[in-house]
Amino acid sequence: MEYLFFDIECANCFHGHGKICSFGYVITDESFNIISKNDILMNPHSRFHLCGHGNHPGITLGYDEKTFNASPDFPRHYNKIRELLTKPDRLIFGFSVMSDAGYIKSECQRYRKEIFDYSFIDIQRIYTDYKELVNTPSLIYCAHEYGVTESQDVHKSDDDSYFTMCVLKGLCKETGLTPRDLIEKYPHCKCWCKNGEIGSEFLMHKEALKAQKLSKMERLANSPRSNWMHTTERAAKEFATYIKRVFVSRGSSSPLSGKKVCISALFEEYHFNEMMNIISLLARAGAKYTRHAYSCDIFVEYNIEDKNGKSYKCYRREKAQIINDTEREIEFMTLDSLLELLCTSLNDISTLNRATLAPIKRSADKLPKHRKKVENV
Repeated sequence: MEYLFFDIECANCFHGHGKICSFGYVITDESFNIISKNDILMNPHSRFHLCGHGNHPGITLGYDEKTFNASPDFPRHYNKIRELLTKPDRLIFGFSVMSDAGYIKSECQRYRKEIFDYSFIDIQRIYTDYKELVNTPSLIYCAHEYGVTESQDVHKSDDDSYFTMCVLKGLCKETGLTPRDLIEKYPHCKCWCKNGEIGSEFLMHKEALKAQKLSKMERLANSPRSNWMHTTERAAKEFATYIKRVFVSRGSSSPLSGKKVCISALFEEYHFNEMMNIISLLARAGAKYTRHAYSCDIFVEYNIEDKNGKSYKCYRREKAQIINDTEREIEFMTLDSLLELLCTSLNDISTLNRATLAPIKRSADKLPKHRKKVENV
């Protein structure tokens, strides 16, 4: 059995596609004795953009641009890389390796090469799960813990592959487990590229948790997912536009007339149809809807409880209470009370008929340009 550790550097990652300029690797036996260490340089056929963004600093590569540009390109190295990652009786390791696998996939697509199948292990995930960490650590942080004294000021793929090997070797020594034992104990580290798609046990676990949470919220909110505000971008955009452009009646005798009304985010987020109808009814009653609790006159409360009877927090409710306590009085009422004032019920507004909604204002209540010219004359 051999172990292969690999790392990739890219000239840039514009549009989410990494343009590979080096593929480094270290091959060892089962005792971590190094068999070979190499850095495959390649021409990325793209400009270098290594400056950082946000909290991510820029990097310095181990070779200058001329050296990379004078090297063979990815198609020339494709067979070699494929052989390295698919050789039988070999375990493949990387650190935060899903991104590296993504670079290989995008380069295969760019150069119209077959996206080959292979399995690999993410050592960052083993370390994170073993240490029970919330945030994932950097490679050099882990490597320093296991005796590496070098810095990562200059990035070389073969050196980073070596650091990755040192982390796994250190984990094995610290836990008394073999690499295979660690893989079985921390299965979220398992990753793969299969049928052109990249996946991992960790991503599958996260998707399962997300699905479980969504199903739970469907039950608690008593609203199907298709009726949620952000199920589609179109629904959220339509809702925001309608708030801004709905025509608010000025001659209403309703007690809501002239008021700004804000409804708990716990209701709004999971009731698109109902919210569209409520805004329409508010507009006809002379009231304007706002999503900002700090500017409302009336705050409408809505409660969602888990199976233990614990209520979910609403950030809008907390903001409205602060304003009420420190600046000005805000009227708090229940959703049932609001619906009673609007002479409707939750059941009556559960279906959306856009033809019956309150009309919207013209884009800016301005005359068309050609009419302006005529009137000015």
